[in-house]
Amino acid sequence: MPNAKKKCRHCKVYATPDSGVKVPLGFFCSMACAVQHGKKAATAFSDKRKRESLTKLKEKVKTVSEWRVEAQSAFNAYIRHRDRHLPCISCDETGRHEGIGGYWDAGHYRSRGAAKHLSFHLHNCHKQCHKCNRYLSGNVVEYRHRLIERIGLITVEALEYNNCT
Repeated sequence: MPNAKKKCRHCKVYATPDSGVKVPLGFFCSMACAVQHGKKAATAFSDKRKRESLTKLKEKVKTVSEWRVEAQSAFNAYIRHRDRHLPCISCDETGRHEGIGGYWDAGHYRSRGAAKHLSFHLHNCHKQCHKCNRYLSGNVVEYRHRLIERIGLITVEALEYNNCT
């Protein structure tokens, strides 16, 4: 008889098949070992479910960068609404071209990459046609001339020299 004794799945003790208990979870040397093993398995299963639900909750929590993207989108919509009756800050375009993705952008005088701290500054952002904003890199020279007309030279220079983070 090559397999005369079987190993208990819980306590690892060898026992004869006649003296042990065979259940779907495996072979156990006694019913007490089977019950203890079942409780341990149930606890492990419960812990695994808790970890999985915690992982899903963490995925639902937004990161700072995700909040920033959402806030920037809302801010840009506000700028386009605020300046809806004004022409493009850079080229005085007043056209109502409505294409895919819209015609108007919220263009920043000092770019968000160069001055992240001014991303949500109301004087730094104005309605701009997408041609000036996207293809002419903001058309900054004309932007500055018209920005001085709108908010004044002192405010424009304050924006230019604002390097506080």
